[in-house]
Amino acid sequence: MILAFNGSPRAHGNTATMLQAALDGATSAGAKTRLVQLYPLKAKGCVSCFSCKLKTGRHGYCALKDELSPILEMMEEADGLIFGSPIYYNNITPELLALEHRFLFSHMLYNKENRWVFPRRIPSAFIYTFGMTAEHTDSIIGQFSAVHNRMGEMLGVKSEICCSANAWQFSDYSLYEADRYDPAEKKKYHDEVFPEDCRKAYEMGRRLALMKEQA
Repeated sequence: MILAFNGSPRAHGNTATMLQAALDGATSAGAKTRLVQLYPLKAKGCVSCFSCKLKTGRHGYCALKDELSPILEMMEEADGLIFGSPIYYNNITPELLALEHRFLFSHMLYNKENRWVFPRRIPSAFIYTFGMTAEHTDSIIGQFSAVHNRMGEMLGVKSEICCSANAWQFSDYSLYEADRYDPAEKKKYHDEVFPEDCRKAYEMGRRLALMKEQA
């Protein structure tokens, strides 16, 4: 199963569309898939209880009980993971960050060796959508790239990243205080470039599924 997680509050927005494209790519390679909407869940981020670090504890298991708990259990059996978020104020949404922190921290020990306890090698990928134009995306991603590096290190396969910039945000720009944008230019970009971004997400999803077959 390839699992994808939508960190956007919009269940059918730009991020969700790209995540679904990635899952369609995985399906084309024979994988089963599931898209999980994070915003409806009643959940918290890591509370630093350290239960996952106890010598007598259950390593790789988050002891916090809420609606993320069954999702974290599903991740233990997944063949690949895809994390998606719009970028708000130069960062991913708190809902996605909560999932990533609880998944990473519960599988990390404070030992000099044998730091990670995830039992298998599986691929992972990250999808990000930006309102800003493409020339700024690399510098923004660099501010939270530690998650990508740690996820790849923990899962044993370097993570992939797929981005889409200059997002179409409003159906009618005239209703909003947004005169820094040219609606016609935004619409043209969305109609011509966003489908190509979705195609890249599709190919990325297909690669993830094929990695599972080659493992």
